[in-house]
Amino acid sequence: MTERVVSLWRSGSAPAVSGLYRADDTAFAATTNGAELSWFRLGALLDLDEVLADPEYVMSIEIIARAEIEDGFLVCGEGELGADGFFARLDRAGGLRWLVALQHSNPFERITVSAEKFTVVNNLGNSLSVSLADPRFS
Repeated sequence: MTERVVSLWRSGSAPAVSGLYRADDTAFAATTNGAELSWFRLGALLDLDEVLADPEYVMSIEIIARAEIEDGFLVCGEGELGADGFFARLDRAGGLRWLVALQHSNPFERITVSAEKFTVVNNLGNSLSVSLADPRFS
């Protein structure tokens, strides 16, 4: 059976609730201070059934930028409403490993990789960095 988050990704969609969504359908709440992006935190487990129960909690997404990493790619982009952004890790074949959707972050337009972290930059020039060594993002 295909996981729901992977199915959404393949259809060009993602959950519209701020969170980290893994290909195995585990999900964690994610928070930031909106488009300022001066901090980013992962929190408690999210109930994916609850998130996906309402069609309003699913958004169409568009990939804007991509960066190659050792075992695949990192991508980032925007949600359909213009105030939401996302970034994701893909394997070499383009299969989803995880994605982070952030409400009110603004679209992410650039992604860079350096050492063991990556940085996404939104359309206001604000950025957040994430460690690739963090097991939640492996």
